[in-house]
Amino acid sequence: MNTIKWGCMFFWEKYIGGLMKIITLCGLILTITACSSVSNIRPDATTPNFQSNLTVMSFNIRHGCGRQDWGNTSTTFFKACAKKYDEIIAAIKSADPDVVGLQEVNRGQAGTIAKALDMNYSYSTHNSSGYGSYWGNAVLSKFKILESQSIGIGGSSGRNRSMVAVTAIVNDMPIAFVSIHTDHRLNNQESVNRILHSVDSLSVPVILIGDFNMHPSDPRLSLLKENGDFIDSARETEKQGQALGTWGAPQSTRIDYVFVQSEYFNVLNSALVAEEHHQASDHLAYYTVIEWK
Repeated sequence: MNTIKWGCMFFWEKYIGGLMKIITLCGLILTITACSSVSNIRPDATTPNFQSNLTVMSFNIRHGCGRQDWGNTSTTFFKACAKKYDEIIAAIKSADPDVVGLQEVNRGQAGTIAKALDMNYSYSTHNSSGYGSYWGNAVLSKFKILESQSIGIGGSSGRNRSMVAVTAIVNDMPIAFVSIHTDHRLNNQESVNRILHSVDSLSVPVILIGDFNMHPSDPRLSLLKENGDFIDSARETEKQGQALGTWGAPQSTRIDYVFVQSEYFNVLNSALVAEEHHQASDHLAYYTVIEWK
């Protein structure tokens, strides 16, 4: 019990420092960082707090278009396509995740999906105007969300991408869940460097979730391990021979990830949603089960 109390005091001390940094950032007029709205719609009576294991999912939902007209990436198509909400919701529900990082989310879609799943959420577009102004990232959480911020991580030719970082309380400790979508046209280390810089500013345990548009062997991902103590939650499962490709025709490669900090978490299991849910998007929903150390 003394160890638990000490751990809580330690994390809360770090959290207050991190929270003050977030408040400071949100109080400034910056082009790369801004506060995001938080919608805690889950009743307090059904909001969990104490649990030893966490199931975390990453899911690029392709603007709700499913696999319709695969390969079409036009704005006109993404806005007008028939939306596959039931399929997306069923895919997520099949794994019963505690936290979900969503990418390629149009305005209004995060709320629709979160309400159907009875989850709290935070959503932000990539940019306030121009490119990425109607779509972005979201974090859905069974846990209460305290703070949220949207952080620019760079992109090519004015195509700035961003990530949404929410702070939630799990086991009476603050933890940051970050939904990320990097620009596939950007071939340098800029986005990864910005992600790591932002992780340092949060000052709490962090889980990175998202579509990194990088293959597992990409040297840029090694920076997450070397400079942020992150481990790829899928690697051990893949070493055992189980294919976890999340994108391609079919499942040819993995570009969607959940990275956890080895200082705080052990990875228990990793998987893709069942085949019956593979038409919900051109990406397959990937999830991992982790435990606190």
